[in-house]
Amino acid sequence: MDALEGRYALRIPNKEIKREFQSLTAYYFHTDESSVTMLLEDLLQGNLEKFALRYQAILEDTASYYDLVNENSYQAHWPAVRTLLLGMLMPLENSYKIISNREKGQGRFDICLESRKQDKPSFLFELKYTKDDSVNLKKLAMQGYEQILAKQYDHGSHHVIRIGLAHRGKQVELYPEK
Repeated sequence: MDALEGRYALRIPNKEIKREFQSLTAYYFHTDESSVTMLLEDLLQGNLEKFALRYQAILEDTASYYDLVNENSYQAHWPAVRTLLLGMLMPLENSYKIISNREKGQGRFDICLESRKQDKPSFLFELKYTKDDSVNLKKLAMQGYEQILAKQYDHGSHHVIRIGLAHRGKQVELYPEK
């Protein structure tokens, strides 16, 4: 929590409010819950390329360009894409501890899904944004992945799948752990 920077850690207190949050997220972004369910199944089954395609489809179908236009602005404490992704990840809360913007290793990661079970992998996401059409999104996603390694965001964690996720408007590229 950093009140000076306007950052706060929030927790959904119970199942009823969690369910309402999920429904409101789906309603606000004009997506159906089955799209999100398939997205999450792809993630958990390790189908990361399908995950990226579904994620981009949800962005294309739901997010307004005007929601995403200020992604690179330092005035935006919570970029719309991060908020949308966090909302889509909420159904995993029983199996994963969902952590956002937390210091670990030598920096601050974007999103971590920390498995509550030792036999299931955790996921670390580093999100990157650009408005520049000349920037190669695949390389930008790779930079996100490399940042996870360089900053040791997974220090002390076991079985972590590291994912760099680059955005330009509604375009998305993913660089998964090989």
